[in-house]
Amino acid sequence: MLCLVGAGIYDTVEMSNSIKVLNSCNRIYLERFTSPISDNFISILKSTLGPEKKIEIVKRWFVEDGRQILDESKTLNVGLVSYGDPTIATTFTELRIRAMKNNIEVKVVHAASGITSLVGECGLQVYKIGKLVTMMEEKQSAISVYSTIFGNLNLNCHTIILTEYRQNEDGSEFFLKPNYVMSKLLEIEKDITYEIVSEDSFLIVVSRIGTDHQKIVSGKIKSLIDLEYGRGPHSIIFPAKFHFTEQEAIMNLTEIIDAPVDNTSRIKNVSDYMLNKYEPMIRNEIRQVRNTIGSKKENKVQLELLDNAEFYLDDAVQFLRQGRKELAILSVGYADGLVDSLKQMLESD
Repeated sequence: MLCLVGAGIYDTVEMSNSIKVLNSCNRIYLERFTSPISDNFISILKSTLGPEKKIEIVKRWFVEDGRQILDESKTLNVGLVSYGDPTIATTFTELRIRAMKNNIEVKVVHAASGITSLVGECGLQVYKIGKLVTMMEEKQSAISVYSTIFGNLNLNCHTIILTEYRQNEDGSEFFLKPNYVMSKLLEIEKDITYEIVSEDSFLIVVSRIGTDHQKIVSGKIKSLIDLEYGRGPHSIIFPAKFHFTEQEAIMNLTEIIDAPVDNTSRIKNVSDYMLNKYEPMIRNEIRQVRNTIGSKKENKVQLELLDNAEFYLDDAVQFLRQGRKELAILSVGYADGLVDSLKQMLESD
């Protein structure tokens, strides 16, 4: 049997069921790569289980490879202890499915999750949480985070940004700083220019959730970016529009530097950006083609095509005003196609 056991979010073994399950295990592995598990927790776990139970701390590759864990689980009870709730990390879901496909029984012992805990500690409504995303050091990660925020804001959903954590070979820990996340988002804004991130964007920075040193600070980026946040793990919440009860919670449950603001107030969706970019560009191309062919009778067909392209652009503007954004994009595409076809005809003559 494979037993996936959650360690919760603080230095306690939360449920007696966890100890009961681990006491029944022939092998016990503990991973610290998804999020940090303190030495104090390991000491508590060892003393609770007793000296006869050996706990082996394993590397990321060992869990991701999983072959030894699965092979042993065919004949032994194998426990794998992880931070938070074991069903949150995709690594353990994948291992669970592999076990089931190999006819290995799997038992899950749930525990508090850092994700749901930080939502609750901030007083946010869990059903307003959108897609989660993790910020890593590489630039491509910042683009992914920015795009996720954009998508969530369009749905009026808050974005939880988890930050990179890793344990180095020498045993030291690396926590990506919230300051880095903010600076990268401001950089990406200059490149993509969706106008969703600025120094006036309101954020919530959550550090060391569930510990005695928990800290939750909220304010605008310009007020947060130079603060010192200490040891991780850190998470950042990029909120959408607050419900009034959420706003009251933020005012009372966080260390607030600036009053909450609505980060959706300037948001536009992809359709808006595409129309604003391509509609004037195509109209300019139409004017250029008209100047090229003139108004001679023999150019009647070409002129009618240009008229139709303009009609499509007019339709696109009207559809967007009506909120029929898919039709607006289609109309822009039809107009662009007509103009491109006409330009190719003129070039071939």
